[in-house]
Amino acid sequence: MTTFRIGIMAVQLRYSWKKPGSDVIYYRRRVPDDLRDKVGKPYVVISCQTTDPRVAAERIKRLAKQHDEEWAHYRSPSRAGNLALAKAWLEEKKLDVVQPEDGAVWAFEDHVEENMVGGKIPEPLQTAMELVKGTREFRLTDCRDEYIKARPNGQDRAERSFRYLMEYLKADRDIRKVRRTDVNGFVQYLLGKDMATASVQRYITPLKAAFGRAIRENEMGIENVFARVEITGLGEDSEDREVFTLEQFKALDAALDKANPDTLRSILRVVAETGARLAEIVGLAKADVKLDHLIPHIALKPHPWRTLKTPGSTRRIPLTPVAQTCLRDAISRSHDPVVLFPQYTSAEGCKADTASAALVKWIRGRDGLKGTQLGVHSLRHGMKDLLRAVKCPSEAADEIIGHATPGMGANYGEGYPLGDLRDWLVAANALKAR
Repeated sequence: MTTFRIGIMAVQLRYSWKKPGSDVIYYRRRVPDDLRDKVGKPYVVISCQTTDPRVAAERIKRLAKQHDEEWAHYRSPSRAGNLALAKAWLEEKKLDVVQPEDGAVWAFEDHVEENMVGGKIPEPLQTAMELVKGTREFRLTDCRDEYIKARPNGQDRAERSFRYLMEYLKADRDIRKVRRTDVNGFVQYLLGKDMATASVQRYITPLKAAFGRAIRENEMGIENVFARVEITGLGEDSEDREVFTLEQFKALDAALDKANPDTLRSILRVVAETGARLAEIVGLAKADVKLDHLIPHIALKPHPWRTLKTPGSTRRIPLTPVAQTCLRDAISRSHDPVVLFPQYTSAEGCKADTASAALVKWIRGRDGLKGTQLGVHSLRHGMKDLLRAVKCPSEAADEIIGHATPGMGANYGEGYPLGDLRDWLVAANALKAR
């Protein structure tokens, strides 16, 4: 660490160094002991090509960040990490991989040779060379990972879609080698799993988005083979969604009373008591749960890991005593400082689809519910019926459920008082106890 004088101040600049007899500032950093074999040297020394400490400080900061990321990758290597480091190096060298200049390529090749370890090119640098030469494969997993990084809210559905696609193709193929015939075959493959056409469409949609983003951001100049995919008979096999009847609500409550009140059962109970969407509950932050409020409630709002379906979905839902108990237990179980259900939610995304699949299977295996097509979403429609049965105004019911409505409760003022919403929700749930 070198000390510099800027005016009357003496400043120490971390990772700075000067050769004896020279005023040029260098970035000099000791390589951690556990990485010396991989880096190939005990120190990294790079000229900042300046004698001005203020200019050098910016370059040293950038180089330190680059090496932090590089060394973290060496400790936990991954293909995605290789690509991220490769792109960072190329950006640092101002090397355009689409139209590289000969001089820049030669300079980068010299950089690669200087950083060879034991006669081998480190994987991130090898990836960078492949990008420059246009020989690197951009695989399905690369496409998936880049998409999830940019759209973390869609992680669960994207992972499932890509898993099905690689299962069908039996390979992690370069996306430039996926043909339209493969896509059409994939559609038939999904239909062969007894999926409804609408479900097939839901798996195609993230693939279309991910391929489109990869093609655009990586300047591939190819057609998106998932654009305008035709699914024969789309929607014609749809059936009216089953709604929980009062008797089925009672059967579900009886099953939940007998079950171990674990995370999934707690989520299901809260959905059943509030009429909220599953993702709204699964993606709750601890701070969204207002148990100490005069009227205990949850405050639903968008989060980086989980958006809300519509603007009207941002709302407060009062909590019944049963829902309060479930959420209080969930808070005590959660060891995450932010999210309420870390088994299904993290900073990277909300896996409501995973929770839904497990809950649907559990619901349809309970006494009184076997042989039905009831799902978690059926609870919302059932709650709407219960609210109607207790003479709750439709605008107030929409406010609880989170449906858009042309009435005053949704579009004007503050909506209905929270206490009124609580009274209607408590009355609706009381019907199940009769």
